[in-house]
Amino acid sequence: MPGVVSDHGIHHVPLLARVHPQDRILYQTERYHDDDFSYEVPVERDGEYVLNLKFSEVYFRSSHQKVFDIKINNIPVIVGLDIFNKVGYGTAHDEFVPFKIDKGSLLIGDHELPFNSHISVQFVKTPYDNPKVNAIVLYEGTIADVPKLPPLQNEEDEIVQEEIIQEEPAKPDFSQQPPPDKAHKKVSRPKKANPYEEQDVQYWPMIISIAIFLPTVILLCKLKVDFIILLNSQIDLVLPDFQLCSTL
Repeated sequence: MPGVVSDHGIHHVPLLARVHPQDRILYQTERYHDDDFSYEVPVERDGEYVLNLKFSEVYFRSSHQKVFDIKINNIPVIVGLDIFNKVGYGTAHDEFVPFKIDKGSLLIGDHELPFNSHISVQFVKTPYDNPKVNAIVLYEGTIADVPKLPPLQNEEDEIVQEEIIQEEPAKPDFSQQPPPDKAHKKVSRPKKANPYEEQDVQYWPMIISIAIFLPTVILLCKLKVDFIILLNSQIDLVLPDFQLCSTL
């Protein structure tokens, strides 16, 4: 029974990590099932082979969410595969299973099984979600002959997003500039609490002068008025005498 087709990775992980862009499609599409499923892979002649199973986790973001087993002709070859625990989210991962076909026998691990022109690759469900596979590749040769993915940068390698690098304007290098001329150095002084304080100080002498001048003027004016009144009174006193003298 084959798996169900899914392209979830294409839409949700467009920049899948650890793989060349032209090979991303192998890890972005998958086959899965809510039960066991399998594929028959033909093998034409005797020789050494490597079964390359390709995976990527494009849904779960923690370990122990999707765990499953893999068998070849009912022989367990991978038990408890947890893709996220291996490489993290959105990252390519390969599993390799070497085997040999010799004179009608399938030699895999310590097992020797009868061979009838094909191998059955089985993906076995466990209590942790559904089994899946992204791609199956059969190489003739040994593991040393098979191309490998680049190593992980760290244990929690996740998606490496391709970002457009924008050039930033060059910043001035102050370390290469000569020291500023001391003659033109600006001296920093504390700000005044009241910006009108200096103006108030300039007006105080004028205010004090006016305060002294006005009473003086008023006093002088009063004395002048008194003098005039007194003078007028003297005139009045003299005037009768003058009139009297003139009558005589």
